Amino acid sequence: MKEQKIGKKVMIWGGIVYRLQTDLIIIGSSVDTETYIHNIIRKSKIIKKVNEQYGEWGWMFQQDCARPHTSKKSMDYLQYIYNVLSPWPPNSPDLNPIENLWSIMDKRLKNVQPSNEEEFILEIIRVWEGITWEIIENLVTSMTKRIDLIIDNEGQSINGFFLIYYPKIKKLFCSLQNF
Repeated sequence: MKEQKIGKKVMIWGGIVYRLQTDLIIIGSSVDTETYIHNIIRKSKIIKKVNEQYGEWGWMFQQDCARPHTSKKSMDYLQYIYNVLSPWPPNSPDLNPIENLWSIMDKRLKNVQPSNEEEFILEIIRVWEGITWEIIENLVTSMTKRIDLIIDNEGQSINGFFLIYYPKIKKLFCSLQNF
């Protein structure tokens, strides 16, 4: 969810995969299971796009533990059409590249001064569409190293850990934050 000085909140959904980015979905209301399945998963066409690139069942779907994502109906639907990484730890931004992408977008939107919600939505879409393949690929390919770092850090957050002990990761992290 993105909030700006106009006092409005805009709920959005987007997905990234190595060499693939979904369209950004603007969500007009709260998200329940039905909204998630019909207005997000189906509308984004993520399944079709990823299947075309990686083959049916040749990839894994990662999502956070939001209630609409993990409801029985959502999980039944998702597991019927593709591989879902489940269960996924709650509050695990270290293991979810999209969370880093949201942070990059927040930074880019920080100084935006829209006069209304429509302008704000257009700015959000502009920023989403301006995310480079390099950023997406770096976020996605960093997953293996993130997992190794979390194991090395005995399951604790790697936010400070890798900045101290892994200079190459630090360089990547800093370059991503500057986008």
